[in-house]
Amino acid sequence: ALLVGLAASLAIAGPETGSRLLRAAWPGLPSGPVAPGTLVHAWATPPAYTGLPPIILRADTPIVSIPTGSHLTASVTGGSGEPSLVLDEAREPFRALDAASWQAERDLTQGGRLSVQRRGGTVAAWTVTLVPDQPPTAAFAEPPGPATVAGRPTTQTRLAWHAEDDYGVAGVQAELRLRDRPAAPPLVVPAPSSGSPKQAHGAVVPDLTAHPWAGLPVLGRMVARDAAGQAGSSADAGFILPERAFQHPVARAIIAVRRQLSLTPDERWPARLALDGLADTPDAFDNAPGVLLNLRAIGFLLVRGHGPEAVTEAQARMWELALALEEGGADRTARALEAARQAVRDAMDPNRQTPADRAEMDRRMQELRDAIQRHMDALLNQAQRDGTEMPFDPAAPQMNPRDLDRMAQRAQEAAREGRMDDARQQMAELERLLEQLQNARPEHGEAREKQNAERRQRGRQQMDAVQDIVRREGALLDRSQTRAEARPTPQQPPQRDADGRTQRAMRRALGELMQRFGDLTGQVPPSLGEADTAMREAGQALAGGQDAAAGSAERRAIEALQKGAREMGQQMARQFGRGPPQPGEGEDDGDGQDGQTGEGQGDPNSRDGKAPGSQPGDQSAPGHRRSARRDPLGRPAQQSTSGSDEGNTQVPDAMEQARTRALQDELRRRGADRTRPQPELDYIERLLKPF
Repeated sequence: ALLVGLAASLAIAGPETGSRLLRAAWPGLPSGPVAPGTLVHAWATPPAYTGLPPIILRADTPIVSIPTGSHLTASVTGGSGEPSLVLDEAREPFRALDAASWQAERDLTQGGRLSVQRRGGTVAAWTVTLVPDQPPTAAFAEPPGPATVAGRPTTQTRLAWHAEDDYGVAGVQAELRLRDRPAAPPLVVPAPSSGSPKQAHGAVVPDLTAHPWAGLPVLGRMVARDAAGQAGSSADAGFILPERAFQHPVARAIIAVRRQLSLTPDERWPARLALDGLADTPDAFDNAPGVLLNLRAIGFLLVRGHGPEAVTEAQARMWELALALEEGGADRTARALEAARQAVRDAMDPNRQTPADRAEMDRRMQELRDAIQRHMDALLNQAQRDGTEMPFDPAAPQMNPRDLDRMAQRAQEAAREGRMDDARQQMAELERLLEQLQNARPEHGEAREKQNAERRQRGRQQMDAVQDIVRREGALLDRSQTRAEARPTPQQPPQRDADGRTQRAMRRALGELMQRFGDLTGQVPPSLGEADTAMREAGQALAGGQDAAAGSAERRAIEALQKGAREMGQQMARQFGRGPPQPGEGEDDGDGQDGQTGEGQGDPNSRDGKAPGSQPGDQSAPGHRRSARRDPLGRPAQQSTSGSDEGNTQVPDAMEQARTRALQDELRRRGADRTRPQPELDYIERLLKPF
């Protein structure tokens, strides 16, 4: 049996008989670990602006789509031999990280077969298709043109747009080109947008009336850009750029010359001749020396100036001169003051706290101080020139420009030192005073007095309506108190229902009255709003059968109505003056009333009802309010802007004006003589330049 078994074992082992017998007789030591296999990891990181996550290249996905510009990273771990990254025919070696790790990177700008090769063989491979980044698209959401309010066109331009991009719209702007001068640089109007949405829409409504192209046909297009810098534009849309309508004939003529220069900037002599023609008719602008000097200076600039910058500067001066003729200096300085105030508001953003932001804040605060001073000087000059007077408000604080500048300086120093809370508090107080200053307007002679008289009459009628509501509310209060004190009877519910209807009708009448008074004065007394709330509560109490609660609400409504009537009178006195006593109105009887509800009240802190500091014979006393000429801050008109009472400001008389014109004519005559020495001609040119 042993021999049979041995023979069978040899037969089964076959050629391995010798090696097996050797291992059985000679045992060996355990072998080392098996070398690890080769691992390949590859991924593509799309550009950041796409917002897409990294794309993993897997062995079971041989075909992959990747955005253009993605960054490819491939790593190889294990095995032996240096691998290489191959994209079509381009080969790039891996760099060694350690003894068994390699890595390669590259930007994908083209598609094709991507593979990792080692020792002549392919370890991994993919077919890469690059997805191109399409440029954005933009279009007008509606035809561009003048913006409308209540169906009427305005001087603003409305540009409604929408834009799309596969990864997000980074910015949108409108580009306007002059139709008759397409080679001129475009007028760019940025359209604000937030984030990078794939679909964006909006509308921008700029005021472009100050641009030299106002009133001319333009071609507009919307241009959208994505984060990659690609741009897409809409089709051109033609329209007339809205312009401001000037009423002054000389201002209209200046704007016409300015508009023609936009079409033919190289033809300057016709513009010069047109301006000289306007200057030769001084009666058209009331012989104002400043207008005459500016017309001559602009014409001289067009002839002597070089390059397109001279035309641009001349057009800017023409616009300012036209505004001065149309509005006067006070309106221009008021716009500049409002722009400076808005710039300071923007700079006080709590998110802007860097040193550069504080430096910008300091600069804008200084510009605000300068704008305040210029506006005050313009208001005083206008009052002295036109013989106007400012409305006097005894309750308003009496301040001079130095006080305003001191307050702005304190806000500037607080912002400079980083005390933004103090700066905001100072600016809030300054804003309140500036708002009061902006609302003040000089009163002109008979026309303004007639207009104020009409407004006072309308205001008195509305105050009479308030008194009528007070009487009716008193009758409702009497009935509510009677019902609350008496026993319930079957006749009371119908009466209560009738009172509820009356209460609702009076509340509607009060609402209409508040709207009319707001249209008249621009502000509704807050007490009338309190009366409206109390009347609403009274109506609800009557509907619920609560007579006691209704009586309490009606009592509050009466008190608020009486207080509102007084506030209406005070507000009318501030805006429209007091005017002569009306029939049935008495003079001041010593208790602060003048026979008219809410009017004629003095300072509540004064015992005699007069304004603080008023003395017999004082021109600022209430009895002299209409005869006292005052500046924009309520001071006597002879007071100068420096805060002194010297009254040294004088207006040149007719003889001095005539002598000034004669000197200007002589300077212009000598300046036209080109045979004079060049230094003398330069000196004459400096003398004739406008301030």
